[in-house]
Amino acid sequence: MNFGSITTGIIADGLVFNMDAANRASYPKTGTTATDTVGNVTGTLTNGTTFSNNNEGIFDFDGTDDYIDYGDPDSLSFGDSSSDGPFSISTWWNMDDYENFRGVQKFDSTSNCEYRINTLNSGLFKFNLYDNTNSNYIGLVSDSNFSSYQDNWINVVGTYNGSSTSNGCIVYVNGLVLATSTDAGGSYTAMHNTTSPFKLGKLTTGHANGKIANTQVYNRALSANEVLHNYNALKTRFGL
Repeated sequence: MNFGSITTGIIADGLVFNMDAANRASYPKTGTTATDTVGNVTGTLTNGTTFSNNNEGIFDFDGTDDYIDYGDPDSLSFGDSSSDGPFSISTWWNMDDYENFRGVQKFDSTSNCEYRINTLNSGLFKFNLYDNTNSNYIGLVSDSNFSSYQDNWINVVGTYNGSSTSNGCIVYVNGLVLATSTDAGGSYTAMHNTTSPFKLGKLTTGHANGKIANTQVYNRALSANEVLHNYNALKTRFGL
């Protein structure tokens, strides 16, 4: 599963971004460039983000300043300010600290905000979409914090059907729907295609403390069966 352009076993239909530290086409075990094997978008390992052979290949973030920056490819934006397109994000984490774990985001502090999938200072999980500014948003927040997941590998998936409502979002952990509540504010019409970079491990000044093994982005909402399929395809790599 380590050498092809697509991580073997996962669903390829609609896949627009595939970064996997275990895939030598994505990361050759050395250097500061991690490549998306679908669109060839290159990310820069920043401030000493490290690679380990554990679990066939992972990136380790120190919680202080490490992150991977993929710039601003149009393929990772899903709104045009008047309507949204559907998308899904799937990522495998092992959190050394379940609080403030900044997983995947295209988000600046007050404007140029598109989406985020990470935990808060409280440890609650948050999947949000933004209408350009951080005051206009839809999405979901977990009903309980992620303390039980700390120091364990988990597959986190957020799907969105493009409906411009929080009801169009679903979050899964390890193939199962996560208990969440609506998290919305301001006035939301659609995401904008902003200049905010797509980053792993950093949200404004907050950083992930832990490991990220892979991240996939789809230009459609994965079904529950597809989410479970992808989880089952990779779970043995993470001891599950």
